[in-house]
Amino acid sequence: MNINNSNNNFGEPPPPYSFNNSPLSSSPLGPPTLNNSNNNNNNNNNNNNNNNNNNNNNNNNNNNNNNSTNKQFESMINLKSQNSFQNIKEVKLFNNNIEREMYENLAELYSIIKVTEHLEKAYIRDDVPPKDYTTACSKLIAQFKSSQTLLKDQVSNVGQFMKDYDLNCKAAFDRLVIKGFPSTLEHNTNESSTDSAMAKNVAEAVQLFITTMDSIRLKLVSVDGIYPLLSDLMESLNRNQWLGPTFEGKEKIKNWISILNQMKATDELDDDQSRQLLFDLDNSYNIFYKAIKS
Repeated sequence: MNINNSNNNFGEPPPPYSFNNSPLSSSPLGPPTLNNSNNNNNNNNNNNNNNNNNNNNNNNNNNNNNNSTNKQFESMINLKSQNSFQNIKEVKLFNNNIEREMYENLAELYSIIKVTEHLEKAYIRDDVPPKDYTTACSKLIAQFKSSQTLLKDQVSNVGQFMKDYDLNCKAAFDRLVIKGFPSTLEHNTNESSTDSAMAKNVAEAVQLFITTMDSIRLKLVSVDGIYPLLSDLMESLNRNQWLGPTFEGKEKIKNWISILNQMKATDELDDDQSRQLLFDLDNSYNIFYKAIKS
């Protein structure tokens, strides 16, 4: 038997791998070809690209939706703002001239208290000369008394008024309500000591003593009439440095100024008060006259 016969019944076995034109391609019986793997990778990449495109489209849609929502929200806010401005109505503080005058008087009282507070602090800091302070403070005290007269029906208690309008002005309250005279009258600040100045101050004090006592004897005892006379007398005594800070007459006059300051400008002293004030003034004048002789 010729075993080399090519035409045997079994034939020749096929080669384990058959190579086509493409490299590393295999027969159906061999391992997966490289071409199929590349195709799968390409398909996966395409799918990933498609997914990315879809995600980008979704993001764009979300951004468009957000922009649309923001625009709608802004338009709603603008609409509400327009409606709120349209609904605003003018609120009138007063309805007639009487109410208008009342609020103007309240504003003036408020400003007097604030200005007095600033003046007191400026004087404490030595930003205002004593002479200018005395003039300004006396003017404010007079304006305060006039303002109280105009607002006697609306403001019965200045302390409550300051509390209602959040006025934290302790120095002004002490000066306007409690004491009622400038600080320079309480503490001597005049430095003049020449003989001519002393003679002038003495003559002025004597004249004011007599004028004030005559006014009381004539029954001119309204607060707005007596108060300026006592203030001038106190200021004149304060210019007489030789009296010293313990002069009894000054303490009595300061006490009466404080009493009058608690009263309304239209009030009048009764008979007992008038008699006591006249007695105190006459006693102070006698002490002053004796001090001049000595």
